[in-house]
Amino acid sequence: MRILLIEDNPGDIRLLQEYLKEGSAFRFQVTQVDRLSRGLERLAELRFDAVLLDLSLPDSHGLDTLVRLHEAAKDVPIVVLTGIEDEAPGVRLIQAGAQD
Repeated sequence: MRILLIEDNPGDIRLLQEYLKEGSAFRFQVTQVDRLSRGLERLAELRFDAVLLDLSLPDSHGLDTLVRLHEAAKDVPIVVLTGIEDEAPGVRLIQAGAQD
């Protein structure tokens, strides 16, 4: 399974890669970029099965990040990564195209 990880925090990147390596029968091939613009470039070049997306990136922030990504990759499931515990933004993100 090919995953595009759009995340700029090195600690979060390591943690996510470890989670994907452990406890799964699936083999994940992770491509990591640190900016939305680079993620959009990779999506134009390669086919991914899913995207893990941080909403706080150096070149994009919040709901706009998801909207821009979803417009470029409508057929790719997007999982939003956030530390926000409020459910209201989560509902808006799912309405905007996030899978989870």
